Amino acid sequence: MRATFPQMRKYGLDPEAGVAMERLAYTLEIESPASADAVARLAEMAAANCHAENSLRVPVPIECALRLNGDDVPFMPPEPPELRR
Repeated sequence: MRATFPQMRKYGLDPEAGVAMERLAYTLEIESPASADAVARLAEMAAANCHAENSLRVPVPIECALRLNGDDVPFMPPEPPELRR
């Protein structure tokens, strides 16, 4: 598995640059006596039903809360640069 992230903001080179993952690539390496078609069908079914993979493919709302010593603290994370464009 390999993920690609922009680096400009992280290193202080561009404060407006994005920080979200730009690409995620993975390779399934399987050793099996099964046919390529059978293994491809299995991989397709696994990908279609994988919570992690599908959550990355479809944006989901994120709810944030901050609690300090048991007390709620007003907190609103800033919008990522990718959403401000």
